[in-house]
Amino acid sequence: MDINTKKNSTVEELKSIIFVVALALFIRIFLIEPFFVPTGSMKVTVLEGDYIFSTKYSYGYSKHSIPFSPDFFSGRILSSKPERGDIIIFRPPMNMDIRYIKRLIGLPGDKIQLINNVVYINDKPIEREDMGEIIGEDGTKYRKYKETLPNGVSYLAYKTDPEQSSSVNNSYHSNTAVFYVPNDKYFFLGDNRDNSRDSRVDLGFVPFENFIAKGQFILFSTKEMLWPQNVGFLEGFTRIWTWLSSIRTERLFRNIYSID
Repeated sequence: MDINTKKNSTVEELKSIIFVVALALFIRIFLIEPFFVPTGSMKVTVLEGDYIFSTKYSYGYSKHSIPFSPDFFSGRILSSKPERGDIIIFRPPMNMDIRYIKRLIGLPGDKIQLINNVVYINDKPIEREDMGEIIGEDGTKYRKYKETLPNGVSYLAYKTDPEQSSSVNNSYHSNTAVFYVPNDKYFFLGDNRDNSRDSRVDLGFVPFENFIAKGQFILFSTKEMLWPQNVGFLEGFTRIWTWLSSIRTERLFRNIYSID
């Protein structure tokens, strides 16, 4: 192989690499992105260790649709308004370096309040049906409720057994002040009602610009992380079997809007 042929081959390989990288970025920015769930604020709907398949195009695009949120523009382009009950991935205003996943409850202009654990929207209580007790995989007992929003969307919310959580009766969880949702901002709750840093607590109202994607279904799920932050490569390698055996096969490709 002569020098020119080698150069041409190298150039073609570089072009292929650049194309693959560009295609991957295009898909991640404009179409879909997996989201790893590190906390239990949406438990039992979404668990720690779930990988959520999310659609980037559902609400249009802001700078937060792009990795590292470069300050190229403000607001949203090609925007579509979200609906009550959507499970949304967004940047919390109090810490723009992380991402949250919560359920959208209040729209701009709404009056929101929780009274004795019941959500009131514009002074009207949403429908709430007791669905009995369940036990989480960690042994925590929850009371399960089917809630139905004014637009007809139903979902499941969970309250911790009072004997297992001292936070159940905290006023900011069960009984709140009145929240008036400003223009272009939204009110979120976690389905794990007693253990969620949501709009009742320190999240506050979330600007539309902070939305990243709409959660759709669980792509993959494990109880154990393969490489926790404090684990080195060799130790992580020895955890592979533990990780594989912790795969939640019953959650693979599960619709996060299912209430079965």
